[in-house]
Order: sequence, then structure tokens, then C-alpha cells
Amino acid sequence: MSNMHITGKEISYLYVCQRKLWLFHHGIRPELENVNVQIGMHIHETTFTREEKDIPLGDVGVIDWASFKNGYIHETKKGKTPGKGDDAQVRYYLWWLNENGIQISEARIHYPKIKQTKTVLWDNEAKSRTLKDMEDCRKVINTEAPPSLHEYPYCKSCAYMEICFS
Repeated sequence: MSNMHITGKEISYLYVCQRKLWLFHHGIRPELENVNVQIGMHIHETTFTREEKDIPLGDVGVIDWASFKNGYIHETKKGKTPGKGDDAQVRYYLWWLNENGIQISEARIHYPKIKQTKTVLWDNEAKSRTLKDMEDCRKVINTEAPPSLHEYPYCKSCAYMEICFS
């Protein structure tokens, strides 16, 4: 099933929690009711207000904003700690853009809470990692049941907490 639809959010969930990835892909989505998700949406709406935001990438996701003439895209994250899922998500967006003829060489991930910006470059290594991430997502998604529960420190603030721990 190599042409299975995968979103940038799912690529991120591969690194955050594979159980969450499986649940999300199979239509279980309590995110909009979660206060942490609402805070993230507020941060997105109130930062970089002069930029044209929410640029759709087909059905794989939406990038926060872009500097196409300069060859990079931007994502804004609510977290206080840059994570591997953030990097994987923007690498996936870079892959999609380049596969669709839009030459983008990097992504900048903004963390307003900690006033930091991280740059993720698009190169052959990034492409290889993205292709592996896509295959790993497919493996998780194609299992008959969600992966077993692993308790992480961030579970208590996750939108899926009640589903996993009830």
C-alpha cells in the first residue's frame, strides 16, 4: 500500500506516539476539544501576523507560511522543546513540495515560547529519512489494532489521554 495517504501530522505522530498515529489515521480525533491544541492554534493565529498563512499542500497538510522566493517554508510550534516530530513533519512538507516541482531548500521551525528558530535543510539525507518515515508510518497504520500503550511524560497533556487511559 505504498500510495496510502499520509499527512504531515501523521509523520510527526510517528515520533511523538505511534498509538496516537494509529488512532488519528483511523478517524479518532479529539484534538479540537483539547486546551493544549487550542493554545497552539492561538499561538499560530497571533504570531507572524503580517505573513500570509495556512498554505495548503494538497491533502498532506498545511504549512504555516512561506518565503517561496527565498526557498524556505515556516512552521510555528507551541512547544518549549524542539522535537524530532517537528523536524520530520517539515521534512515531509519539503519532500512534497520538491516532488511537486516547487524547489524549496529548507524549513524554519519557530518556537515563540522560547524565542528560538530551528532550520531543517532539504538534502539527500533528508529525503532518505522522509521516505523511511513514510514507510514506518504505513507499517504502524496497517496493523489491525493500535500499538500498545506506552506512558510518556507528555501523556497527561495529550488530547488522546482519556482514550488511552480510560
